[in-house]
Order: sequence, then C-alpha cells, then structure tokens
Amino acid sequence: MYIRLLLAALLTTGSLCAQTPEQPSAAEAPAGTPSAAYPFGITLTAPADSSQHSTNTLLAGDKPTVLAFWLTTCMPCMVELGAYAQNFAAWQQQTDFRLLAVSIDFPERFAKMRQVASEKQWPFPVYWDGQRAFKSILPGGLNGLPQVFVFDKKGKLVWQHRKYTSGDEVAMFEAVKAAGK
Repeated sequence: MYIRLLLAALLTTGSLCAQTPEQPSAAEAPAGTPSAAYPFGITLTAPADSSQHSTNTLLAGDKPTVLAFWLTTCMPCMVELGAYAQNFAAWQQQTDFRLLAVSIDFPERFAKMRQVASEKQWPFPVYWDGQRAFKSILPGGLNGLPQVFVFDKKGKLVWQHRKYTSGDEVAMFEAVKAAGK
C-alpha cells in the first residue's frame, strides 16, 4: 500500500513522468544561450562515408539554421525527422534555411545510426556528434530528445524545443521564417 501511495505521489508531482514543459512559441526567445559562440567549432562525422566536417564550415553563411538532435533509440525523434522530411521541399521553396539532423548516439551505436540514416534517406544532411560536444554547449545539455534549436541569420539562438508532438514541426518552421527576416 505504501509503495502505491508513493508511486502515485511521484507520478502526480511529475517526478517519474516524462512530461514536456510548456515550450516557447516561435516568437519567444529560448531560456538559455549557448556557452560557445556560433558556429561552435565542433567536428561532426557524416555517416555515409565517415568524413569529418567542422560546424564552422557547415554553418557558414547568413541563413537560418535548424539543428535537430536525435538518437537511434528515440522513436519520437524518428517521427519528428520524418515530419521534417515530408515538409522539407515545400519549406525550402518558402524560405532559404539549412537543417542538420545531428545524432548524439554513443560510439557503439554508430553502425546503427549509419544504417538508419541510409534507410531513411532524409532530404537534409545527417551528422554524428561522436564526442557529444553539443551537450556541453547548448542550453539544457540536450537532456531529453528530440531537441531542436533554431538560429537566426547571425547565429543567435531564437527558438528551442524539447520532445515532439504532431504539429511541432509547424511551430519550428514559423520560427525559421521569423529568423530569416
């Protein structure tokens, strides 16, 4: 009986729940700022050929940027990236922006991440942050996935979102359009 009451109390207070806190709207600024200057100087790996790419090069140029963080074991991540893929061509016709899907899988899951990226054939670049460097730079430490960050043309973080519910991609794209102005 005591365990049931304790469990009910924990669930009610949210200590065991995977509840998503209220997220800012596309017009609101995120709660934190990155601890390093954009474009961060992080080395990412392309899963197709294991080539190394610096974010200084990948994020160069003055256009809004979306960084979508995911794991191979995260089903909401797969659904979110699928929604992005479904809309990507139409979005690109409306505004010029870049979207990078960045896996933060552990090294032992690199082969699986490579397989998923190959099978999904997402229309945007996919990279692997093997050192998990973004965890120490971005607000919230990438605690809870998927997480998405939108940066404006000058590299300022203007929107962030954690978790995924159908329709969140619309809010993300609204933030992208606003970041491009």
